[in-house]
Amino acid sequence: MTTTIPLAILAFRGGCPVTEAYLSSLNRHGLRPAVILAVDYVGDGAKAAKLQCLLGTYLSAKLLRRWRNRSARIAGDLADRLQQDYAVKLRPGHEPAFKASADRVIHLTVKDYTDPRLREAMRACGAEAFLYCSGGRVPAVVFEEGFRILHIHPGVVPHVRGSDGLLWSILARQRAGSSCFYMDAGIDTGRLIATAEYPIPSWPGLDVDPDVLYNALIHCYDPHLRASLLIDVLKGPGQNGDLAHMPSTKQAYDGGHYYTMHKALRDRVLSHLCA
Repeated sequence: MTTTIPLAILAFRGGCPVTEAYLSSLNRHGLRPAVILAVDYVGDGAKAAKLQCLLGTYLSAKLLRRWRNRSARIAGDLADRLQQDYAVKLRPGHEPAFKASADRVIHLTVKDYTDPRLREAMRACGAEAFLYCSGGRVPAVVFEEGFRILHIHPGVVPHVRGSDGLLWSILARQRAGSSCFYMDAGIDTGRLIATAEYPIPSWPGLDVDPDVLYNALIHCYDPHLRASLLIDVLKGPGQNGDLAHMPSTKQAYDGGHYYTMHKALRDRVLSHLCA
């Protein structure tokens, strides 16, 4: 039996393994989001802006989605090794089956997160709670609308905020971690709903280039941790179905704010996972 939950999935298409992890885990646990906003986007950066000038928003967003999907692909044997303990097997670089995963799917194309068409679609879809499936910082203008946006971050806040949360968690806390909170305009500072920590992963003898392993972790391992916490939140005790007003607490102001990990340090952390 499948239960539809009052949740809208904000799925920014192209190379986002978290979306597939969420949808697959929801399906496995008999849950189905009411709506998916499947968003094609151009994004930031000089190359994206130049492409948009040449092709327009619609065509450039479609082309960039295909490029992002190709860039996200992981060799099958490596993907299998990193996911050996999980029932759901992610396929990085492949689009999830949106139509089979929700009651409704709304397709739209936008320039970036600030595009008013995104906010218009969010208002019109009828949902009160949204689940953000991408990375980066959502601009403040989105929160001026009063949207309640859930996010699952790869690190326990307030201790590990910012970029490369999985690796900084392993280094600083000796555990992998994740946090579910309502987003605000800050960097991982929203009202906290739940956290979880997990043993450091280990793949003894795995011989792979550090850059390849880093990409594989982001696409084949980290999304499983996030999806696990999502299910814990949605099926937890006391869950009454009001996903826009779940019990939450204000985060402590002080915490750990981390930037992208330097490659030399990153490679050292990764080497310990394969020792």
